[in-house]
Amino acid sequence: MNPVTETETILATRKKLKEYPQWNSWKFQLQNRIKRENLQNYFVLTEEEKKGISNSIRLNVGATPYYTLLADPFDPNCPIRRTIIPGVGETVISPEESPDPLHEERLSPVKGLTRMYDDRVLLFSNQECSVYCRHCMRGRKVSFNEERMDKDDLDTAFTYLKEHPEISDVVISGGDPLNLSDARIDYILSNLEQIPSIKICRIGTRNLVTLPMRITEELCKIIEAHNNDNLSIFCNTHFNHPNECTSESKSAILRLIKAGVSVGNQCVILKGINDSGEIMLSLHRKLLEMRVRAYYMYDPEIIPGSRGFRTPLAKGFEIIEYMRGKIAGMGIPQFVNDLPGGGGKITMTPKWYYGFHQESRQHLFKSALRGTYHVSPEPIDSNYDEFYEKVDLSLWEKVKNDLKSVHNAK
Repeated sequence: MNPVTETETILATRKKLKEYPQWNSWKFQLQNRIKRENLQNYFVLTEEEKKGISNSIRLNVGATPYYTLLADPFDPNCPIRRTIIPGVGETVISPEESPDPLHEERLSPVKGLTRMYDDRVLLFSNQECSVYCRHCMRGRKVSFNEERMDKDDLDTAFTYLKEHPEISDVVISGGDPLNLSDARIDYILSNLEQIPSIKICRIGTRNLVTLPMRITEELCKIIEAHNNDNLSIFCNTHFNHPNECTSESKSAILRLIKAGVSVGNQCVILKGINDSGEIMLSLHRKLLEMRVRAYYMYDPEIIPGSRGFRTPLAKGFEIIEYMRGKIAGMGIPQFVNDLPGGGGKITMTPKWYYGFHQESRQHLFKSALRGTYHVSPEPIDSNYDEFYEKVDLSLWEKVKNDLKSVHNAK
């Protein structure tokens, strides 16, 4: 096809899609997801993208029309486009990669439940997402019908929860639980509410990003009805880039908030998409404007075909260091690594504490805001001296002399 003609055709096809009368219907969006064989109608594809589309070894390809039109049809480096279209890196499994790096299947006592912690579980509610994100850590399960959770499977999970009253917190995930019907969501929340030991329910959904029209008044009424003295409902969503922060998303978030549900965000550091302090700062500023608090920033999981997305561990430290002092604390996520092998999450922070000088009983810190060194005394009656990392004495002497020079200059 002539390049000019191809460009005009793609723009016309995208325009026609947006003009469908049912555009604002979440069911229309799901029923008309753009699949791998249709991508060429909405994007000028590169040769590498064509190879990725043909030979992807992971989850299926699919994106709502809404999210598809957020992506640039002509720029292969568009961050949203890279989330939708498989890259050539997705056609290769590297030796370090695993379909289930967190050992969720090994930690599953019954179908659909993962129990990594004593007091909380993850409920895999369904296998379907509005968009099959190419960095998905659960690509072994989502988009495949054999992983579907039917009512009997859910009931078995609820029975397990009733028999283990030490569990108080349930994360409903998938797939995307908000792709389920209103009736099924009502059924799940009703069952959780009726288990006396379950006090917290966290809904993990990306639909605020990929299908904001799903947050209907009817859905919010269902959630609000179960968000009561017996069960506290929270929502964690997954914005990765400021380009995803739209007016439609903000409206959906506000509807949830009016139903009494606070919203937090979990992002993943993705190579070439958001792996810089500037982009992450911009994202989290926009999230605060949309009344979304920062929660987690994940180091990428070691899943099949993911080398093109993974970043050095140091990137997370760089990003947090850059953001600190430029945005309120509620806009700075915790940098976490979900340890391979089912070790659970650990929080990682940049080097701001440099140790304890026992002789003077002072702690040495480096300011995240200014890059300057500061000291703070340990309480006189403290008996925790052996607990602290010992300060490097050469650094201590340098800092002490610098502080003395500043004091004398005054």
